[in-house]
Amino acid sequence: MSCDLESETCSCPFAFTATSEQAQNYGCLPSPYEITTMRTKFNKTWACHSDPTSPCIGAINYLKEHNMPYKVVDSLLLTESDNWSVYCE
Repeated sequence: MSCDLESETCSCPFAFTATSEQAQNYGCLPSPYEITTMRTKFNKTWACHSDPTSPCIGAINYLKEHNMPYKVVDSLLLTESDNWSVYCE
């Protein structure tokens, strides 16, 4: 199942919706800034919440569009169940 970034109910941080903001505010999901920090500073890639075995396509697209490193270099993807906050400094 793929995340529909165009849907108002999409909770992907890169959908920039009220739903995604709410999930971030509850601490369930990191912010786009935190996800870009994970990748650019720690070489960690955020997983898609719909398919934790795949990278977050919203993050990949965002990183590409902003000329940041986007390729997955560590195949161990970060998910909501990981202690992802240690990669957000």
